[in-house]
Amino acid sequence: MPIYEFKCKKCGNVFEYLCLRSDDEDQVTCPSCGGEKSEKLLSTFSSGSSNSGQGLGSLAGASSCSPSGGFS
Repeated sequence: MPIYEFKCKKCGNVFEYLCLRSDDEDQVTCPSCGGEKSEKLLSTFSSGSSNSGQGLGSLAGASSCSPSGGFS
């Protein structure tokens, strides 16, 4: 059950919507103005590290483009 971000084409409000089925994306209603025309936005995501003893704070200075092990 993914949560998507949408932007209302009527008022510009950005909101999240839990899509239980793929059909739900066509029936999204803006919670602010009730508009029925919205576009799905691309969202960023985050992931944690599986290294023991390292939390997300250890990734603060790391670049996502620099090699840090694994595949290259």
